[in-house]
Amino acid sequence: MSGLVAVIAGGLSHERDVSLASGRNLVRELRAEGVDVTAYDFDRNLLHNLERDKATVALSALHGQFGEDGEIQTLLELIDLPYVGSTSRACRVAFDKGTARELLRRADIPVPDSVGLSAQTFRDIGPTALMEHVLDRLGERVVVKPTRGGSALGVSGVDGLIELPSALVGTYAYHDDALIERFYQGIDVSVVVLETGESLTSLDPIAIDFTKGHEFDFAARYTAEFVGLAVPDLPADLLDQLGETARTAHRVLGLRDVSRSDFIVSKDGSFVLLETAITPGTTETSVFPFACTAAGTSLGKVAHGLVMQAADR
Repeated sequence: MSGLVAVIAGGLSHERDVSLASGRNLVRELRAEGVDVTAYDFDRNLLHNLERDKATVALSALHGQFGEDGEIQTLLELIDLPYVGSTSRACRVAFDKGTARELLRRADIPVPDSVGLSAQTFRDIGPTALMEHVLDRLGERVVVKPTRGGSALGVSGVDGLIELPSALVGTYAYHDDALIERFYQGIDVSVVVLETGESLTSLDPIAIDFTKGHEFDFAARYTAEFVGLAVPDLPADLLDQLGETARTAHRVLGLRDVSRSDFIVSKDGSFVLLETAITPGTTETSVFPFACTAAGTSLGKVAHGLVMQAADR
């Protein structure tokens, strides 16, 4: 394609370093495809720089706040710059885990049993009156995570009543609302969904194997020695079901171009959809590049196709 592709990364969110790594990988992959591409940081000069350089299409590698909550999408819409990914409106809905889960539940997609709890309620009511009731409902093993955010930041696994209050305090450092969800034993499996024209396809499901003790470790998730990726050894009908569910989630949440749905698959073949990511990571340990390679293509080729599609909108 002709014209400059702008890869936007960085910013000032908690996920800045992950975003920069995603951006570097995207730039490298697109240049290998012969694309004229430049990386831009998400800062006060962004819009000026994009207009000055006459960028023709944008590809966001921003994760979490500003990247998946509709903010960067709104800015690009304001300057009429075509971009890869979901619209600002869809992002605002899908980025909130509580809202997204309710939409998915209504579509009969299995999601974790969970309780939403704000920092204000936690402070006003106090942990003594709350925690025992929460665990009575969800079980002794739970996962605590911010309602809005990604990259496992603020996420922790909890075993029992004593650990839960401190886990919530840690989560509230990232967002004022937390989800406490039932812990599901099984394997982590992610499915990337691609939208090309009127066609919605899913790449092969990818299993993620975290080194024991690092399942909720932010740093370890982006360190190759702690993360293993592989096509899972699961029955073909179950793999098809995961792909179909990921495609349904993409449609239900109103997403566009690309998404990644994360599942826990139990030994009996049952599963829950943990969340659907609006901007899948593209670091060297991310599922998206691995899934592209497993499908016989590359991140660069797939990204190039998405960029050309966005430019034609």
